[in-house]
Amino acid sequence: MKEYYQIHELAKLFDLCPDTLRYYEEKGLLHPARGENRYRRYGIQDVCTLNIIRALRELDLPTRTIRDYLERRSVGETMALLDREEELLDRRMAELEEAKREAAERRQRLERYRAVEALRPEWVVEEARPYVFLEEDFILEKEIDFQLKRLAQRHQDYIQIIGSQCMGAALDQDSLERGVYNHFSRVFFLTRPGLPCDDRLPAGEYARLYYRGPYEALEDHLTLLTGFVTAEGRRPAGPPLELYRIDAHDTNRVEEYVTELQIRVEG
Repeated sequence: MKEYYQIHELAKLFDLCPDTLRYYEEKGLLHPARGENRYRRYGIQDVCTLNIIRALRELDLPTRTIRDYLERRSVGETMALLDREEELLDRRMAELEEAKREAAERRQRLERYRAVEALRPEWVVEEARPYVFLEEDFILEKEIDFQLKRLAQRHQDYIQIIGSQCMGAALDQDSLERGVYNHFSRVFFLTRPGLPCDDRLPAGEYARLYYRGPYEALEDHLTLLTGFVTAEGRRPAGPPLELYRIDAHDTNRVEEYVTELQIRVEG
């Protein structure tokens, strides 16, 4: 049995690059001996120490914490470290469960909206929906994704672009009256009850229509929906809303996009 190992031997044993071992030495985690030629020489204790370092790094513990533990290592310190490890693992398990729930909800969303009937105006009663929003003088259609990302970053603790929350945008009413259909006044995410929100979309009766395909077809589909509202003797009570049910985050095929148009009505 060898008494000492060279840096490349230890690196190969742990599937690391030599620079990683040098980094651990720089941070005070490893203390290899030096031979007459000044080459690093690693003993059995260094192998044991590196086993500990690898295990703690897998828990994402910072090098300073690992160094402090190695310097004070005892049964008591190990027990305290195990307490911290359990806390970290519990937190990680909770995060994984949340990610699993998000994935399941995203699957349900795709299955639901892939099967909806398009181009059929209908009435739907909505409860008040909490949401967070970002408002500008007007937002061009091509800017919506950028503005949604800004909004998600502002609420990154509980909003994700790729997640189960519904993204949407409100058309700019003044622009619509001038016949401009690619200007929007705000972008938003619907949030779950109990989470922070900026406001709530009003409860009430809405005219609704789903359409598939590119957003450039908005004018034709909105004209169809507003015609339905007028024919029913109703009046819009707010700007039209676009809800992006299936979009570029879900598919590269534009023909698979599903957008929901909603107009709150009165009268």
